[in-house]
Amino acid sequence: MTERAVRLQARRHRRGQASIAIPPLRMYGMEAIRTLGCLAVAGTFLGVRTMVQADQLLIWHSADSCRVAVDPTKREPRPVSRLLYGKFTEHLGRNIYNGMWAQVLRNPGFESWRYFAESKDALAGRYRHVQPGVPAQLPSTDPDKLAAWWMPYGRGEVDYSLDGNARNAEFCQRLAVTKLETPEVGLQQPLFLPTHRTADYEVSFWARRQEGGGALHLSVASVAGQSLGAATVELPGTEWQKLEARLTLDLTGVNPGDPLLFRLGLEAPATVWLDQVFLFPADHVDGFDPDVIRLLRESRLPLLRWPGGNFVSGYRWKDGIGPLDDRPIRHNRAWNMPEYNHVGTDEFMAFCRAVGCEPMICLNAGDGTPEEGAQWLEYCNGGTDMEYGALRAKNGHPAPYGVRYWEIGNELYGIWQIGHCTAEEYAQRYRAFYAAMHAVDPSILFIANGDNPAWNEQVLAGAGPLVRSLSLHTLTGGGARDETDAERVFRAFMGFPVWYAGYLDRLAKQMAGAGLEPKIALTELQVFTNRPNLPNNASLTEALWTAQILNACARTNGVVELVTHSALVNHGGGLRKEREFVYPNPVHWCHYLYATQDCDRLAPVTLACPGYDSPGAPSIDAAKNVPYLDCLALTDAEGKKLTVFLVNRHPTTGFDVRLHVAGRPETEEAHVQTLTGDSYMAANDREHPNRVALASSAVVVEHGDATVRCPAHSLVRVSLPEK
Repeated sequence: MTERAVRLQARRHRRGQASIAIPPLRMYGMEAIRTLGCLAVAGTFLGVRTMVQADQLLIWHSADSCRVAVDPTKREPRPVSRLLYGKFTEHLGRNIYNGMWAQVLRNPGFESWRYFAESKDALAGRYRHVQPGVPAQLPSTDPDKLAAWWMPYGRGEVDYSLDGNARNAEFCQRLAVTKLETPEVGLQQPLFLPTHRTADYEVSFWARRQEGGGALHLSVASVAGQSLGAATVELPGTEWQKLEARLTLDLTGVNPGDPLLFRLGLEAPATVWLDQVFLFPADHVDGFDPDVIRLLRESRLPLLRWPGGNFVSGYRWKDGIGPLDDRPIRHNRAWNMPEYNHVGTDEFMAFCRAVGCEPMICLNAGDGTPEEGAQWLEYCNGGTDMEYGALRAKNGHPAPYGVRYWEIGNELYGIWQIGHCTAEEYAQRYRAFYAAMHAVDPSILFIANGDNPAWNEQVLAGAGPLVRSLSLHTLTGGGARDETDAERVFRAFMGFPVWYAGYLDRLAKQMAGAGLEPKIALTELQVFTNRPNLPNNASLTEALWTAQILNACARTNGVVELVTHSALVNHGGGLRKEREFVYPNPVHWCHYLYATQDCDRLAPVTLACPGYDSPGAPSIDAAKNVPYLDCLALTDAEGKKLTVFLVNRHPTTGFDVRLHVAGRPETEEAHVQTLTGDSYMAANDREHPNRVALASSAVVVEHGDATVRCPAHSLVRVSLPEK
């Protein structure tokens, strides 16, 4: 094929406004051209209105180098929103409780096992830490006598019972001791404490007793029973009273992550009722884990979506306000677990304030009502002259929170969702919620439940001009769980963003065809294989995949208005908390790289590199002609600073990227940060929290030219200073 014929083929593969030019082929050799179909990728790979960002795109045979040219002088005027780098948290598993929330104890309200049936195996596991070598079974825990997660200790004549005359919710724990055969008899719970961080702990509880004297002994002990710290609290009379104590532990010989015992004991015969016992590390931040706060502040988290997720479709927000001790426990129907309601609206706002991020609320449009939505909005944004604004002030928060983003429902198209419905029914619900809430605060930004084009068509037809933005949930790879070829799945994940950019384009055009300005809110996003033998959300793959999705969203020139990646702690990819030790998944560093740089104007990129055909996998769409390198360039409004993101999709081969930036000074130094690991399956754990972490280096840039090393399966950020 002649060079002229190649150029004619290139013109036939233009998409929309794409202008694809082929560098002189003598630079690479005619034998280098394997296919010209690769040029068609410019339309789908670069996404909505972004084809103008690629001046040149070429796949050739070279196996170890790539070329990237960036021209900041032709930057886009519209900024890329920082809200693309947001996160999502839900009342699921240990995401909230025993995750971001610092209170350590399970079942602090002494409720029955009916809320905790799924936790018996977890408690048995804890007990094996306390009594290693014993059979995999719990000591006698009669469900009518002992609250879930609590166990007896000591010997004597003791009667344990769950009493319905509780301080709060359904039950409290009654402990009647008539004779002691050991120095102390009472209740205990096996647990882990953040002893790597603090030796001081705050305890609060409610108690009452029968007539007569008595005291309660609070302690933390080793698994051998040795007290590490204790306090004695005089018990009140027959009326409920809240009591507090502080424990300072002697941690000599205690290693971080060692199992411990929290104990509540009587040293003399007495009958006592206990309820609502809380154990907080003294260094908590408004009730939250300070390590979680620190890591999110350092990564400049811009936006956090809450409280669900599937959970929200059965959530009653009024259960989560007012004094902590007064809030009812509920059954989390979405995830078959207890909901303590300790983290509600005011706590969520305090968390966002501590982190420095903007709050976003997803509403219960499953079994909730428009009136409840309007009341919640009034509680968050209303003045103190309004009923629920006054209630917020009564609860200690006189200033309105000013929540801007409100998502009306979660995945209501799904049969797994409480209150799921048809698209036509959802459009009616959306209109009702919109009307009720718009009357309270017309300035808020509504997000409607979106899904595939068929669902969206009906929602747009039924809700029309009231739809400002459609949500999209991209949880990819669930169908690949039975695959055994990890590399095939990895290559499929790396090719998926190429297909996805075209899908975003399709959804945007559908909205435009309905007479609306296209707006998409990507409110859930993660690799969804959930298999340890496959690329998963704890592995480096999640970081590389997410980076490419963020690149595709940035190229839409504002069509994708925000992204809230799933999720925050112990759910999806983000942070992990094991034995009270917090460490980052690799994808946390992806968000760090994007959110901690200040450039926000797209700069056009010319890319030449090898490529492949992505095979796809079950539930992961295939893509043709995928460049092994994905590149996004951002500059500031004046074009003086530059950030270049490079993702190497290759599972085994690194590339030396020859980077050229137009208009740079004669000589300067670029800062390079690289995220990679031994393989795309590399992950962090409690023993190796930095197995996948950022590595920093520098490269010299002369007249805008530099060579940047992109290892196999890596994300690289190149930062050029203000010129």
